[in-house]
Amino acid sequence: MATVNGIDVNNLNGMIEAVKQNPTLAQATFHSHTAWKRGFQSEAAIGDYVQAGATVPRGRSFRLTGDHPEGLLGQNTAPAAVETLIAAAGACIAGGWATFGAAMGIPVEALEIDLEGDVDLQGFMGLGKNVRPGLQRIRGTIYVKSPASDEQLQSLKDTAEKRSPVVDSLRVPVQTVWKRKS
Repeated sequence: MATVNGIDVNNLNGMIEAVKQNPTLAQATFHSHTAWKRGFQSEAAIGDYVQAGATVPRGRSFRLTGDHPEGLLGQNTAPAAVETLIAAAGACIAGGWATFGAAMGIPVEALEIDLEGDVDLQGFMGLGKNVRPGLQRIRGTIYVKSPASDEQLQSLKDTAEKRSPVVDSLRVPVQTVWKRKS
């Protein structure tokens, strides 16, 4: 069993082959349940997910809390949602470096990703008719320690960004369907 970057390469290749044979295995649905507490405070629970139409139990749930800094009307008890979003992008890119590095035979000894996201709060406040409420720009710096060449690392960086579900969701409009229940 070869493990590269914490990824079992045999399992990775097996998963890829299984999806080639049955593309339905690649279909996944993730779920979170968010409860508002007060002000900008909320708590999200994340648990089981669905893959190929079947619920996959995780055996536990995860909790994420959200708030805003005091200067932005919050109580500063947790990260703002936009901070969690850019952290999710960093985590997804890091996972891509590990996974695609393993697939490409590129060992990664250390990896850190710093991300910054700019928001114009006029959009959130409804003050600028041409100002989006979301992130305007994300800038990142990737610190990597690896014996690989600069060319290999650039290829790995490009692959990790291109195949990141979170980065793709930030770059391309995602259909959102909301319904209200009482």
